[in-house]
Amino acid sequence: MKTLSLVIPVYNAPDLALKAWTRVPGFAACAAACGFKLVETIFVDDGSWPPLAPPPESLECRCRVIRQPANRGKGAAVRLGALSAAGEWVLMSDVDLSAPLSEFARLAPHADAWMACGSRCGCRNGMPLRRRVLSRLFHFAVWLLGVRGVQDTQCGFKLFRMDKMRAVFERQKIERFAFDVELIKRVLLSGGTVVEVPVAWHGGHRSSLRVLRDAPRMLLDVMTICCSAS
Repeated sequence: MKTLSLVIPVYNAPDLALKAWTRVPGFAACAAACGFKLVETIFVDDGSWPPLAPPPESLECRCRVIRQPANRGKGAAVRLGALSAAGEWVLMSDVDLSAPLSEFARLAPHADAWMACGSRCGCRNGMPLRRRVLSRLFHFAVWLLGVRGVQDTQCGFKLFRMDKMRAVFERQKIERFAFDVELIKRVLLSGGTVVEVPVAWHGGHRSSLRVLRDAPRMLLDVMTICCSAS
């Protein structure tokens, strides 16, 4: 069976992390049905305060926490988790599980691609209007600056084939929310494959994204990516 690591970045959300921990056994069964053995779940604490506690003993199987000493951003947390993973493939999931872990069954048939990106296109139930507008504007900026072929770059549900993606993560520079765009661009520049797969998505949960704070930074990061990624 293919080996799989689940990587979940966490920032100041211990309650969501605890709920996600309880989903791990069910996800292991889902992965096995798709031909994957879940070898670990890595929660990457991105400088939370107080620090994210280890999983309860009753949930400890397959779970561990690694911590960044200071908040650096979702991109930095995902990179740390992916490069620390033992699995041949890494599934990245947001801690609120807006895309249920069972949606892995949709990504698994595309495991030969360097990246299989979950897509919320046509299914953004519960997303606040301001975030929908930001998402559309962000995608338009990404398209204008030359990163094309993926309609929803920011969905927090992606499968990485690590024999190809390890070198990509090692070159990653963007540490916050626009890191997905950099990964996609680097894969395409390397001649790799990126596929986009529709997944169920249920919004309305907490997000560390703050529109007024993060939107200008994301657009600046995209400009940086398109000028420098190689």
